[in-house]
Amino acid sequence: MDKRWDLKFFMYLLAMALFIYGFSVGGAFAYDVVMAGPKTYEEGTTVGGVSVDGLTRPEAENALKTRVQEWLDLHPVEMMTEEQSIVLSEEFLTVDVADTLENLEGGTVNPLSVRFNRSALEGQKEAFGEEVYDHLLLDQLTADIKSQAEVLSDKSLTYSVYDYVSSGTESLFSVIAEYNQKIPDGSDVFTYTNELEGLVIEPKSNVSLLEQVNNVPLQNQTALNVMASGLYGAVLQTNFDMIQRHISQHLPTYAEKGREASVNLSEGHDFVFFNPNESSYKIQFEVSEDTLTVQIVGYPISREYEVLIQNEREIEPRTIIQYSAFATGAKVQREGETGLAYDVFREIYNQNNEAIDTEFITQDYYAPVHTLEERPEPVEPATSDSGGTDQSGSDSGNDNGSGSNGDNQEKDDSESNSNGSEDDTNPNKSDDSTTKKGSKEGLSGDSDDNNEGQNSDGTDGIWSPDEGPSKGE
Repeated sequence: MDKRWDLKFFMYLLAMALFIYGFSVGGAFAYDVVMAGPKTYEEGTTVGGVSVDGLTRPEAENALKTRVQEWLDLHPVEMMTEEQSIVLSEEFLTVDVADTLENLEGGTVNPLSVRFNRSALEGQKEAFGEEVYDHLLLDQLTADIKSQAEVLSDKSLTYSVYDYVSSGTESLFSVIAEYNQKIPDGSDVFTYTNELEGLVIEPKSNVSLLEQVNNVPLQNQTALNVMASGLYGAVLQTNFDMIQRHISQHLPTYAEKGREASVNLSEGHDFVFFNPNESSYKIQFEVSEDTLTVQIVGYPISREYEVLIQNEREIEPRTIIQYSAFATGAKVQREGETGLAYDVFREIYNQNNEAIDTEFITQDYYAPVHTLEERPEPVEPATSDSGGTDQSGSDSGNDNGSGSNGDNQEKDDSESNSNGSEDDTNPNKSDDSTTKKGSKEGLSGDSDDNNEGQNSDGTDGIWSPDEGPSKGE
């Protein structure tokens, strides 16, 4: 009987303890719900770039789902091949808001949970082409897409399929650029083509022409400039970036407008370009009679590029007069040549051959060659003590512009010309050259056999930097 009582008493005490504990916990919960309101996310909590601080979980979930759907509608995953654009299935990419909130950390920046359904691509295998599809690097592709999707990036989810195929799949290679460069008589380009044949342009890297030919024992300036111009003409047909480029004082006869490049080992004038793609490319050369053909070979690029010459204007030469005590009459020592200036653009086309953008490349300025004329020194008439003229009968006070005043005026004007105070429609008056990414590009002042080596100021001295503007972007 006593044992039964003890058990009942124990159960009574246990029930009381559980009641008291439940009341304290339940009361606190009830207070939080009734008095404090529902739980919200603390300040500084963001998900995929969307702030959710101060929101309850249902409110945050609704806000995120709306924002994610808007983003997905505006950012389809698009793969560009050589001939078409492939929009990937909507089932391929999923942004899981519920899973994101389940693992959310309050007060911090949180990425969205992103998942991929690779089997959704099976139905698009034919669009890719079996060979391309079999070489797709899906791990690399999904990693790049995820990095954009988990933060709802504003960047387009458009990718070149050739940036995501196995390296060295040469069966997919094609000629992405080809340029025919004229070779002037007497220029041996074989020394340089042998040195550069098969040059590999690594992804995300620069190529310097001077670095590649630095070890050539016998340098030929004209042939080197021909190589630089040929490479430049081919590079302009790609999405490669120009880092450094120089031009001659005057457009060489072998060069096409907007495609000339000049390099100089002694002065460090280089031709440098950058490959922004994820894949490497190879340079190939072919020489036939008077033509150098430059090809860039690798995975196709999804855009086509065309060079445009705009704002072209001629710069007329001026006449520079030099006086000589030995001259017997006016004589032209050198005929002038017209200068040239224009802007170079690269127009970009999509697969439908529609122009979608225009990129400014540079401004080329070729200084005029001024006419050089030799004349005898003018003889000033002697004057009398009274201020009159000598026995020639001319009056010193005559204001009709004749006599010595006219001669002196002619001399003053000529000397003004010969002192180089010239205005050749040069807006900048600077010899600085500029490049993309801060390198030197533009005028080099180089001359070669085909450039005649002529001085632009006609004084048989040093070419003035005031002859040309800087080569700005």
